[in-house]
Amino acid sequence: MRLPFLGVSLILLLPVTFGIGQSSYELATKQILDRAKDRMRHVWSLNRRIFVQLTAKGKSPLGGQVLNSKLEVEAETYRLFYDLAGNLSVVSVAELNDPLLRRRVQRMAKLQLQGLRPKDYEQAKDLLRQIHNFVNGPLVCPYEDCSARGSLAMYPQIMNKNMHTKLYEDLVINWKAWRRAINEKDVAKNTFIGYVRLLRIAATYNGHVTPSRTWYLNYDTENFQAEMEAVVWEIMPLYRELHAYLRREVQAAYPKADTKSDGAISAPIMDQILSQDWYPHQFFRTPHQGRQHQLPSVHRRLEEVLVTPVKINRKAAEFFESLGLMVMPNIFYDRFSRRMNDEEGGAECKSQVYYFPPDVALRYCPKLDYKKMMQIHGTMAELQYHLYKMQLPFGLDTEPCPGFGAAIAETVILASGTPRHLHRLHILLNDSLTEEQSLNRLFRMGVHTLIAVPQYFINDKFLVDVMDGRIGVKDYNCAYWGLQDKFAGVQPPLQRLNKDFDVDFKFYRGLNPETSNTKKFLAEILGFQFYRSFCLASGQYKPGDPNFPLHNCDFYDSKEAGKKIRDMMQLGATRHWRDVMEIATGERKLSGRGILEYFAPLFTWLKERNKQLDIEPGWDADELCRRD
Repeated sequence: MRLPFLGVSLILLLPVTFGIGQSSYELATKQILDRAKDRMRHVWSLNRRIFVQLTAKGKSPLGGQVLNSKLEVEAETYRLFYDLAGNLSVVSVAELNDPLLRRRVQRMAKLQLQGLRPKDYEQAKDLLRQIHNFVNGPLVCPYEDCSARGSLAMYPQIMNKNMHTKLYEDLVINWKAWRRAINEKDVAKNTFIGYVRLLRIAATYNGHVTPSRTWYLNYDTENFQAEMEAVVWEIMPLYRELHAYLRREVQAAYPKADTKSDGAISAPIMDQILSQDWYPHQFFRTPHQGRQHQLPSVHRRLEEVLVTPVKINRKAAEFFESLGLMVMPNIFYDRFSRRMNDEEGGAECKSQVYYFPPDVALRYCPKLDYKKMMQIHGTMAELQYHLYKMQLPFGLDTEPCPGFGAAIAETVILASGTPRHLHRLHILLNDSLTEEQSLNRLFRMGVHTLIAVPQYFINDKFLVDVMDGRIGVKDYNCAYWGLQDKFAGVQPPLQRLNKDFDVDFKFYRGLNPETSNTKKFLAEILGFQFYRSFCLASGQYKPGDPNFPLHNCDFYDSKEAGKKIRDMMQLGATRHWRDVMEIATGERKLSGRGILEYFAPLFTWLKERNKQLDIEPGWDADELCRRD
């Protein structure tokens, strides 16, 4: 058990049966939380300082001042929540009458990595830095000669090379080279083993015999993994049809891969498919060929109409204003909205939100393109969420579970990218595409979403099964490939052994609880559930009406959809996430229904096309992982 640190007399926290009045007991608990909030105000002031330092003219965005401030935020946040959990762990929740106070204590008395003792926490951070370096560090010499160009990082250099290459040999060389580089002398595997050990220790502090209870902490659900798996099987018929179609494309493009007509797809090729979801020169064909069927280019019109990223930001904010949500005042754009430096954003160039009540701030990407336009709508959803939950008690001023806010953001990203919304912005001439163009767009969206979702689940399941002891160290690699076979129809490009460690770079990224594969999975699935609900409420989706399909729904200006969003945002974490999602969907469980209805035209086309070509969905992977 952690020791209390906040200085409130523990005698006040003895159960009321020992003679302490109930009102005094609740008051003492509130004092603990109030003192913690005072410390949190210091963290918020540091966030404000970081924003000011990053946006001050003449300052390097990567300067030492900013780095020191970020380290101070991380250290102070850890100490605050570690100390707070130590105090709240001795509070008898049953003695608290105030339901919000009970919920605050329940949520903050248990932690994930921040529940580790200082020495263990520092070790966990060191391991996460190593894991980050596996993906982003220049570690790889694909052809074992770095004298000419230097070594490469998996992301973004190798990933970009893989996206552009048309040679299967290059894909396999890069696939092997990265794994060889990070796992020389079993470095990657041992780092993972050490990290899992610390996750298990964190679980013991929470009193969890099963470590995954701590990993799924704020989902507060018995066997949450089983619920996710049920969703994967729900959408599996659609995935199998897409997999079968892509497998035939793989056979045509990469004969040297020796892909069987009823077999799995080689892992480096599946990685390339996912990276090429919106790449204009992808190796796989969209349903309808010919220039007249290709998606219209919006880049030039977007530059003509929206002109600058600032105008895009205002249009994104206007989306939420049309729903009846908060209006972003001019002072926000004058004082709290700043452009990133051109060299700062990197390959992805994602906008950043800063939270320091009573204010929120934005640093936005300077790029002007279709993808960034959709992303800034998602960022504005995050800003709106902060503004609403800012009014809630400390500890409940957050999302009810990881990924919930991202799911709301996903709905606005989907709506803002529709032809109907682009027509509203005067970027497209018509509010819908031709049937052929629409199917091509759905196909691209399907590659982006449907290929990714099983991977999120596989990566999550592998980690959790290792944590809980269902997969032993000696069985890591073949167990991983068993999951890839079962849920994705993916196999290694060559014979592998159990002593190898072949997890992909997205697995490593998901080891940090803040960017977990669990969170990404929920954001995708729940995002489509929310989107379906908002579209039905707005009347922009009418099942069975070809003029109002789900995939072209723009719920802009719908006060009904806006009310659902506002009601959820205002609740923050005051209620269980299932209670909050029920407000929007009328459902209390994750479901693949939103995805299936969104991609229904693509599903129909894939089944018909595969039947015409005598392609049988499903796979039977080769036995390419040998147990030692």
